[in-house]
Amino acid sequence: DVVLEPSPDSLEVAGLTQDVALQVVACANRARFRRIGTACPGSQGYHMHDTSIRRMHANELGKFFMAWTRGFRGDSYDSRIRGSSRPYVQEVAIVDVAQTTPEPVEGPWIRDHIDVPSSSPLVNVPGHIGWWSVLGLFDYCPVLAETASGTAEFGETASIVLRGSDGSSETLWRQDEDAQLLEAFGGKLCRTQGFFSKERFFVLACLQADMSYVLLEGVLQRHDDSSHSLNFNKWARQDDGVITCESFAGVEFLGTDLAETAVFMHVGNGAVAIFPLNTLKGRLCLSEEDSGRCSSVGYDPLTAGIYLFLDLFSQCEPPCKVYRIRAPECVAAVDLNYDRSSMQLICKPNFEVERYGEHACVLGVAYDFLTDCLIALDGEHGFWSLPLKDARSQEATEEGDDTHLEDLPED
Repeated sequence: DVVLEPSPDSLEVAGLTQDVALQVVACANRARFRRIGTACPGSQGYHMHDTSIRRMHANELGKFFMAWTRGFRGDSYDSRIRGSSRPYVQEVAIVDVAQTTPEPVEGPWIRDHIDVPSSSPLVNVPGHIGWWSVLGLFDYCPVLAETASGTAEFGETASIVLRGSDGSSETLWRQDEDAQLLEAFGGKLCRTQGFFSKERFFVLACLQADMSYVLLEGVLQRHDDSSHSLNFNKWARQDDGVITCESFAGVEFLGTDLAETAVFMHVGNGAVAIFPLNTLKGRLCLSEEDSGRCSSVGYDPLTAGIYLFLDLFSQCEPPCKVYRIRAPECVAAVDLNYDRSSMQLICKPNFEVERYGEHACVLGVAYDFLTDCLIALDGEHGFWSLPLKDARSQEATEEGDDTHLEDLPED
């Protein structure tokens, strides 16, 4: 096998001085984020001063949902009445950016300017004042964490409800009716976040008594009669300080490994935890200190590689650096530990910095299964795509080398 570097004399350097027939087996470009569009949810009630925007998990692959809170006076946001004396209504708006964008110009993620027009297929969740009350989307229907009237013994109880596209509600689960969880936690669990992985549905819950956390694994499924059910068959209390009260605001599900033996979770300030599916008992595999306390984390399910996004918004250039930590070879996912000494700088994307609020340049990172890319949302809602086929083989970039900045013209 011959590896050719891109240069005018690469054939001569490789010792190929005579006529030869070359067959290209693989071709890798340098790792580079490309801007694929800009989301403009302002036309649908988003404003950075009033609410934050967040990615919402769904059971369908190839979706990139954004959620935010909006308010209005009237029957609906589209028919809102400015200056009206009618009661002020708040709701969560959720949109699949991938579906509302124009047809791609080149490839599945190269798009024009992204807008969220009134005709977009928005999912509205009336009566909910924060995205944290929406655990995820199941077939475009929001899965909601709600409080229901319970028994005299437990009073109000936590419930999980599926809101239909016609506004109907179907109760999937009630805490006061789950005998096993009642026995384990006394009816004191509060739902916080949800994550789908094929047929599995994971929920991270908070135990209010001591602010500890419980990871639950269940199955949410549709039956032949169009009804749904949710059953939790496994759970584990996280007693080892893996998820703390202080870090919960930055908790984000990253995904599972390719063999689906473990769940990976960003537990705040760059720290990453692994939760083996046979026990659901989490442990840190990358600490805050070893990650450099980065703001966002990307995960490659094909290789179990970790991508750390270091937010440098206080500097003029570059605003962000992306480091890769490869997973050790021949180590099972449940036994992985990530070594800071193997951290490599691979690119310096020219993300835009949020002009208001926290002035962050990275608002979210997600893996897209359909394109095998990391998708990032920058501070001004620009969408960027990094092909992982290039990032996996990218050699380390020197810290002072500015040739990998992403402000170069498109190819």
